[in-house]
Amino acid sequence: MQADFSIPNLPHGDFQKKAHFTVQFAVESNMISTKPLKTLGQLLFLCLLSPAVCISQATLDVPAISPKQQFISVAPGVKLEVLDWGGSGRDLVLLAGGGNTAHVFATLAPKLARHFHVFGITRRGAGASSTPPSGYTARQYGDDIVAVLDALRLTNPVLIGHSIAGEEMSAVSKYHEGRVAALVYLDAGGPFALYNPEHGDIDTDRIELQEDLAKLGQNKFDHTLIVKTLTDETRYRRNLQDLRDEIEGAEAPSPSELDRSSIAAFQNYFVGYYGGIMPEDEIRQKYQIAATGAVGERISHASPNRVAELEMERFNSVETRALVVIPSPEGLNRGVTRDPVKLAAYKAQEVSRKQGQLEIWRKQKRAQIVVIPNAMHYVFLSNEAEVISLITGFVDQLPFSKTLE
Repeated sequence: MQADFSIPNLPHGDFQKKAHFTVQFAVESNMISTKPLKTLGQLLFLCLLSPAVCISQATLDVPAISPKQQFISVAPGVKLEVLDWGGSGRDLVLLAGGGNTAHVFATLAPKLARHFHVFGITRRGAGASSTPPSGYTARQYGDDIVAVLDALRLTNPVLIGHSIAGEEMSAVSKYHEGRVAALVYLDAGGPFALYNPEHGDIDTDRIELQEDLAKLGQNKFDHTLIVKTLTDETRYRRNLQDLRDEIEGAEAPSPSELDRSSIAAFQNYFVGYYGGIMPEDEIRQKYQIAATGAVGERISHASPNRVAELEMERFNSVETRALVVIPSPEGLNRGVTRDPVKLAAYKAQEVSRKQGQLEIWRKQKRAQIVVIPNAMHYVFLSNEAEVISLITGFVDQLPFSKTLE
């Protein structure tokens, strides 16, 4: 049964208010007092009613956990970094967004591990994982994930992905039907994860338009191809206009030398961009760190075929049970212009893009949609307590039914 509801935005770091929100449904049914929890007995009673509430109440009390690291072969000459934060219960597998590694979940994972067994996978071409010259397609990414699941003998796991990880989760759903219990899209449900033909996707559409033009070069009198090219060009032009408005409306953050003087200073600077503290483990994976502790240049992993391969596939449906978390409207960060005209263009483009995203997901029979206003793209950093509560509540009601032969 599809559900679609919104979560009110709460200031990052205001734990008491966030914990209060997790009991909202119970409060509305007059089961729990709205007063802050003061005794262990009250907390235990609340945990019996809702494990999700208990997890959210305890998020600030979880000590740092150093995950077990291993490397698993998924193809000849290709090994992926896999982190294991331990825990018991349902297996959760965390998948990072583009440019990130599994270490980006260094603060989230230990909190989830109080209720689940939590793993993280660093995809090929990132961090400590192998960087082969090819294999950067959505389907291959999905195959890589399943190879890791099989190697670890994880039965009925839940995949939780951020950003571009949405495409590999959709690939697992399409090409490995029934292999996972459910999917959680953390602002990962964009057109790369579920294509909306009415709105299109600038990356996939560009590839198709290039193919149209190449074919026209071979046969410019093909009427059907001419019509298709005009249709594809119109859709691509519209998305290109949106992209121009977005570029004109925002500039990437440019940390100063002082901001780069230490990891702590670097983390503090980017709070306004991520909405929360980027874990030190992840910064060390992404940037060169000098002997003085200063943050240097970003570590690159060049793969010439990666982009061309990645942008080829469109997913028209997601049949696996899914929780889709969408920040909308997305919270502004320090990289967004304050010029009124450019800001209006930027926000208009975002509203159009998110509306299209919501429309297509609402057509998926097994998708539960949650909208969090004013959250950041890194929603698990900006709205950590809500995300933990949502994941826990969603996962706890999934059936255990499958065993791995």
